[in-house]
Amino acid sequence: MQGTEEPLAMEMAEQQAQADAVAAEMRLQDRVRQIANDLDRLAKDAVSKRVTVEDRWYEDLRQYHGRYDERTETKLKSADRSRLFVNQTKPKTNAWKARLSDLLFPTDDRNWGVQPTPVPELATAAKTPQDHPDDAQRQAGDQARAKLEDAKLRAEAMQAEIEDQLTESRYGIHCREAIDDACVLGTGILKGPVVDSRTRRSWGKVPVRQPDGSMAMVDAMVEVRDPRPKYTRVDPWRFYPDPNANQVEECEHFFELHLLSKTELRRLAKKPGFSADAIRRLLKEDSRETPPPWMAQVRSITDGDKGAVEGKFTVWEYNGPLTAEQLCCLYGAKGDHDAAAEYGEIDPLDEVQAVVWFCQNEVIKFGIHVLDSQDPIYSAFCFSRDKGSFWGRGVPSLMRDTQSALNAAWRMMMDNGGLSTGPQIVIDRNKVEPADSSWDLKPRKIWFAKPDAVGTNGMRAVFETYSIDSRQPELLNIIKLAQEFIDDEVSLPLIAQGEAGAHQTQTANGMAMLQNASNVIFRDAVKDWDDEVTVPNIRRLYDWNMQFNPKEAIKGDFEVDARGTSVLLVREAQAQNLMTMCMQFTGHPVLGPLVKAAPLLRKTVQAHMISADEIVMTDEEIAQAQQAQQQAQQQNQGQDDPRVAIEMEKLKAAMQKAQLDAETKIQVAQINRETELAKLAAAQNLTVEQMRTKLQMQVADQDHKDRIFAAEVGFKDRQAAKEQAAIVHVAPAGQPTPHPAPMPAGTRFAP
Repeated sequence: MQGTEEPLAMEMAEQQAQADAVAAEMRLQDRVRQIANDLDRLAKDAVSKRVTVEDRWYEDLRQYHGRYDERTETKLKSADRSRLFVNQTKPKTNAWKARLSDLLFPTDDRNWGVQPTPVPELATAAKTPQDHPDDAQRQAGDQARAKLEDAKLRAEAMQAEIEDQLTESRYGIHCREAIDDACVLGTGILKGPVVDSRTRRSWGKVPVRQPDGSMAMVDAMVEVRDPRPKYTRVDPWRFYPDPNANQVEECEHFFELHLLSKTELRRLAKKPGFSADAIRRLLKEDSRETPPPWMAQVRSITDGDKGAVEGKFTVWEYNGPLTAEQLCCLYGAKGDHDAAAEYGEIDPLDEVQAVVWFCQNEVIKFGIHVLDSQDPIYSAFCFSRDKGSFWGRGVPSLMRDTQSALNAAWRMMMDNGGLSTGPQIVIDRNKVEPADSSWDLKPRKIWFAKPDAVGTNGMRAVFETYSIDSRQPELLNIIKLAQEFIDDEVSLPLIAQGEAGAHQTQTANGMAMLQNASNVIFRDAVKDWDDEVTVPNIRRLYDWNMQFNPKEAIKGDFEVDARGTSVLLVREAQAQNLMTMCMQFTGHPVLGPLVKAAPLLRKTVQAHMISADEIVMTDEEIAQAQQAQQQAQQQNQGQDDPRVAIEMEKLKAAMQKAQLDAETKIQVAQINRETELAKLAAAQNLTVEQMRTKLQMQVADQDHKDRIFAAEVGFKDRQAAKEQAAIVHVAPAGQPTPHPAPMPAGTRFAP
């Protein structure tokens, strides 16, 4: 009896343990769903608090695409008034976008760099000369120089690795899209580095079982996981930061919305880290939701499609802190009990930065923040920062009022033009009637006069016309004034758009000064990009490589150098300065030998956005050319007279000096001329252009007077010659020919 009770008790204990395990698993799943529900409420709170910003974005998009809102469109249509839209917003926005993209992402240079962290002690020790009498100091100097050189090589290797990673993730393309968002909506969002778990195909040796049962290594294509860091642009419409923060650094959490179809959700289940069971439950329930209202609204603005948007799976990505208890539940539900126990031992007051993907109370993925630095993986660039909000303002928002004034003036001009082109005609219906029974006016129309229309004084006036005054000049002044206001409001003068504007300059220095003055606003925008995007992104990518990259040769203590304002923005002025140096210094008899010609030429070509490797010879090619030239000179040394070569060099130097002196005199003369013109203009209260025009008129008047004087003198000379010829005659034979009478002093013959 006792032997029968023991197995029964053990079986009951096992059943109880299984029931307890199932109950614990259910409680754990309920807790996980509760975590997803809490995050979902937090996300919806962020959505509700961004409604006012989205209303402003609707207006920005309508203005960018040249559309009126439905209320204004209906009002104008019902009043039968002009509905034209003078779209000055789109060209101004595109000009800003193109200018920033060209400055920040040139084709032949980077807007960032990686430099070793300066160590003053090493820099001081490295200055010790190698022939220092003290052996200890000399050895310390050699070691310091070796460390600095090693740090420089490692920094160059890290820079090359980061550049390769950015190229693979198409960093420049995503940044240009973010700049587009910032110019139109006011804010551009970049995300990274995130791990791209893509597979890479390669050929290699793989074991294959032979028919006889043995294993052999054969060549085959294999897919290898190659985790690489990448950056992506985030649509501002799908990005919901902490509503209580004004900058990325102040945000406690971020939400990113992913609207996925069934196919995209199935594809997501095959990626590492995602829960296939949770996604399977979502697909089985097929509880797709209606997309947010902004999606249909944006589609109707951009392409005019007002149809319903198909339902999607609303998947949220949460980046922010989780408590230790929440992490224990998530790891326990995942089956990683070791990690659950590890996070269960930390202080409940501590928070850990984590990433959670959830949809309809189902957690489909979660993990710890990828970087040990715990820095946020998002960067935000504001075109015009609003200090009271996270979201900035774009070009359409800045010029909205002036664009409205421009549209109003243009509509009034069209309406006034339609009314003023023809008169208003008043017809007395009691006096005439149309022959065709239609009261519409048209050419060669016949009207019948009624009997009472003719009186004692004949036919009275039955048609009277009234003209509407044209107000085109007044409205045109409003339009021009609005255009000037737009340039001021968006800080984009005509000179920055490639147009000279109202005031043209005649000198290269004056044009350079105007271009430099117009670049002040661009320098401010580029500096904001450097501070808000470039430095954080490259710093995070540097941290990722230090944490995960297996290459030890690239690791070291480095700092990120943002070079947007220091190098790229001054490229135009730098190109002009380099051209001047090439022309004046390379041929100078004294300064020419001191200039490195090849590096100067490379910098000049690079400043013109042309690859120097395609045009300029490399150092090896230059050395080979010089060596070949020396060999040719040595072969011809016995044949040529060295004195001739010396004289040729002297002649060449003299010609170069004369050319340089002439160019200097011409430049000095031009400067003196401009200075005198400016003084003369100031003395007469005129502009330089007016003074230049006045001098040209005086020169033309003087030239006209000289031509008249020359013509008069020539006419008098010809008359005197004819009179003298009439006096001269042939004398009779044997008599001397009479001499002509002497001409008055100062008389000239006409040529």
